[in-house]
Amino acid sequence: MKSIHWQISKSIRSWLPRLQAHRGYWVGGLPQNTLSSIEKSYDLNYQMVEFDVRLTADKMVILFHDDTIDGLPISKLNFEDIMKLNPVSTLEEVCFWLSKQTEKNFKFNIELKTSAIFSSTLEKKVSRIIQHFKLESQILISSFNPLALGRMRFLCKNVFRALLLTLEEHPRNKWYFRKMIFNFFAKPHALHLRYEDWTEKSFAKISKLVPVVLWTYNELEQKMNLNRHHEISKKLYTDVIHGVISDDITPDMNV
Repeated sequence: MKSIHWQISKSIRSWLPRLQAHRGYWVGGLPQNTLSSIEKSYDLNYQMVEFDVRLTADKMVILFHDDTIDGLPISKLNFEDIMKLNPVSTLEEVCFWLSKQTEKNFKFNIELKTSAIFSSTLEKKVSRIIQHFKLESQILISSFNPLALGRMRFLCKNVFRALLLTLEEHPRNKWYFRKMIFNFFAKPHALHLRYEDWTEKSFAKISKLVPVVLWTYNELEQKMNLNRHHEISKKLYTDVIHGVISDDITPDMNV
């Protein structure tokens, strides 16, 4: 893929940590995608935490991975009703917390959970919150939706963007997403790739242009698949594979 499909940045590799906590650090019992799991990752000395955000019916931006709670669509539920079913954290809440931390090298990877083609409501809300708390230098925006990334490109110009990619067959994962056709609009600064899809043949050329980060790469899971682990580990934390997003690899591990 040509360089015109990516936003080439001289500073992204030094800015982007090698290890990210997936949905905060929740191993041991904390709820995923919450302020408490984010605080735990901070305490464990991660430099970046990844989490998911989506919109409620009354346009609150909440941290939540799935599109339903108890079988009910989040997009059809007001924030107050969601809190009765399952207490969640809001993006405003966690950004306020980040703005108060003395360690300014701690960063957020905010994944936009939206399949919208034309609507930019989520992107506008997220941009306003980031700008309100003056966190542009501590935020990465990621999404499987290149149109959402493209809209963020214009709404939050000083924030880095990462395209999320998987090559697995799924009705929602159309061929044009797998082929990264809309990168000309999204212009990502980085590629966040499902680790099972990594091959040097397919992605080494891209890694020369932008950082490639693998998700969700877990220590136990990889040691059970030794061939795969060996293939990735010898390239890990280099200019070929920049880093990983993980549930259980912590900063104190020699990985």
